[in-house]
Amino acid sequence: MEIIAADNGPGIEDIEKALEDGFSTGGGLGIGLGGVRRLMDEFEIQSKVGEGTKVRVVKWKRI
Repeated sequence: MEIIAADNGPGIEDIEKALEDGFSTGGGLGIGLGGVRRLMDEFEIQSKVGEGTKVRVVKWKRI
């Protein structure tokens, strides 16, 4: 399964910091991006400040 999520929001200034557990810009738990990265088999993120963010994740079917 492949999921691509994209937005035209403010972008992520520091992607490595945003992937750390506990980091939140919206007052949440700060486990979203890092948790997704741990759960999925492939994880890619691209972001430009002022332009938006694109996240692509893949989970392979286990046989």
